[in-house]
Amino acid sequence: MQKRYLPIAIVTGILFLVALGGYLAPAGSGGPPVRVLLENKGGKVILNHADHINDMGGQCADCHHTSGDDANPPACTDCHAAKFDAAFAVNHQTALPETQCGSCHHAGATIDNFSHDDHMGDLTGGDCQACHHDTDIEAKPQACSNCHMDGSNSVPRLRDAAHARCADCHQDFYDDGLKGCANCHVRNPAPARDDEYRPCGACHTVPTDQLVPPSMAAFHGQCRGCHEKNGSGPFADDACDQCHMQ
Repeated sequence: MQKRYLPIAIVTGILFLVALGGYLAPAGSGGPPVRVLLENKGGKVILNHADHINDMGGQCADCHHTSGDDANPPACTDCHAAKFDAAFAVNHQTALPETQCGSCHHAGATIDNFSHDDHMGDLTGGDCQACHHDTDIEAKPQACSNCHMDGSNSVPRLRDAAHARCADCHQDFYDDGLKGCANCHVRNPAPARDDEYRPCGACHTVPTDQLVPPSMAAFHGQCRGCHEKNGSGPFADDACDQCHMQ
């Protein structure tokens, strides 16, 4: 009697595995995935991608914040790595489309928001030495870049020297973290394709994972923030089991 049901059990098991594979497998390259399986030490997460597309009215940029009007934006984990290590530095160059390079590697940042005239007037009362060195170092004020050149070994780099001097009066800018940059700098977000893309540390003094959140922080911030804003879905600290499967 048991032998009679053995083939049925085998076929049922095979069909179950095929169905499970189809449930978890992403859609083909011709369109966005239906579901996304996120491996996680706290328990795997199955993200119903299709439902989110419908809920957001097809506005990919609501979640993929660098995508703009791109109908096929890169996967979140292409930019938000679990760990920003040497492997990520190499792999992201081929994992991401060339159009995304400018999202992180910008051509430069001017200081167009810095007003020298304002600092000469009301802000310092005409005291040039409030920003420039005293006469023991420079007889009369000159451009900072005349001595503080990037790559110089004898004096601080221009960036470090300017930030240290500005922080004497504007510590509040630095307390705001990256938001403080816009008080002085205007970023150029669209570098030419033949620009040399330098590592983040060439300009930024903070670690990469503070410039670009790791994948866990990015998902938690984006997903929980959206759910909390809309008052639906899991976002509370005690709702982990609504996303993570043990």
